[in-house]
Amino acid sequence: MTVDTLSARTGVSVRNIRAYQTAGLLPPPRLKGRLGLYGQAHQGKLELVRDLRQQGFRLDAIKGMLDKTPEGAWPEYSLISELFSTTFFTVETPKRKALSDMAAHWSTPATSEQKERLTQNGLYRRIGPDDVEVLSPTLERIGIQLAELNVPLDTVLDLQDQLIKHTRIIAQTYVEQVFLSLAKNVTHKAEGAKTTPIDARVMQSLTALFERLRPLAIGSISAAFPVVLQQEFDRSIQKELKRKP
Repeated sequence: MTVDTLSARTGVSVRNIRAYQTAGLLPPPRLKGRLGLYGQAHQGKLELVRDLRQQGFRLDAIKGMLDKTPEGAWPEYSLISELFSTTFFTVETPKRKALSDMAAHWSTPATSEQKERLTQNGLYRRIGPDDVEVLSPTLERIGIQLAELNVPLDTVLDLQDQLIKHTRIIAQTYVEQVFLSLAKNVTHKAEGAKTTPIDARVMQSLTALFERLRPLAIGSISAAFPVVLQQEFDRSIQKELKRKP
């Protein structure tokens, strides 16, 4: 297929297709004269890159994952992404809210810069000029309670930014080293063997495996954080005590 056909089938712009090729995420097309032609392997790989980008992965992180993935696995991995992305790990129903109402619980109105920060950390999804989906209503309620304790909005935004930054690193490690690694074992033969298509039984097995992994991944953060929080609290108190004359 031509690059225009590939773009139409995947929803990825021609410009981004070229950019992914330059970044080494997509192999060059087969040349027929001066015309570049793309095959199903290109489409499968591009769909996987597209889905990972939509989930917030950086290009360098995606390249690292693709470098570890067997050639020919892209259609299967794209199917896995389609089945498990957007809702599989979600434990809350998103809530629609007007951007103009964001941060309304603080004593002073949020500035345009603060509202922009609220929409940039990955916890909110824009769905209109003045509307967003709050992806974690629980975290929003925690922010409201912090406002009631007179914690400044900028401090809450800093906390959110750090929370997303560090939990994203943990999530990427789980995805790259656990989920995709196990998916590869389930959906492919031994390394170097020909890729087998995913049938219903394999997909059912993979779903059951991910169902077991999901609470382990989420629970590990909940289990570790209180321990680390206590350690950091004790360390800070000791540091302050040492400063006393």
